[in-house]
Amino acid sequence: MTPDPIHLQAAILRTFTVLHHLQPNWGGSLILNIGLDAKGTAISLAANIAGAVCLTLEPDPASLREAQRIGSCDFIVNTLDEALRAIKNEIRQHKPISIGLAGDPATLMAEIEERGLAPQLFTEATPYMNKVHTRIVSDLIDPILVDEAIAPHPWHLATFTFATAAELRTFDTQALAALAPSETFRRKWLQAIPRILPRERTRTLWLTAEEESSLKKVG
Repeated sequence: MTPDPIHLQAAILRTFTVLHHLQPNWGGSLILNIGLDAKGTAISLAANIAGAVCLTLEPDPASLREAQRIGSCDFIVNTLDEALRAIKNEIRQHKPISIGLAGDPATLMAEIEERGLAPQLFTEATPYMNKVHTRIVSDLIDPILVDEAIAPHPWHLATFTFATAAELRTFDTQALAALAPSETFRRKWLQAIPRILPRERTRTLWLTAEEESSLKKVG
């Protein structure tokens, strides 16, 4: 099932917020994701914005096809060797890519352990993951993690809806111009989300009450 666009965009932003809070630059890093449900889809897309390589283990072929259709997976592969070939160069060059690996996650995890692959972050805890020296985050969209990430800022989520793509482009341009150059996190989101969700007619942002009021005049 295709995720609801408005909820998906908010989930991607929350996930990206936590990733940025954990580590501002994910270039050259590998995130291992389990499953392409709504949360897994948000993680895969947020990882791309953050600059990471994301490898998702998914047993359901239909979920993988849907993920590729909506862009949360760039490629689908059937073996770990294929996945490693696809991600090796991107990790070296600090380029983001999202790979969907078909198969049973438990079986694939055993193979990953045997091959010595060491992601910088797991998005779900398993007995294997607890054996390795790496960061484990069971739910990147956990409200507690999100609140912790935005705690220094008087932000809230604001969503704007547009009738046409041209109106949305105008809004994005003006919203970007309203942010100071030092606002690297929110600017990165605004610059990336049209690429991540190119057919969207909504925009979800972290804004102050004053910023939201100002941008409503644009929207």
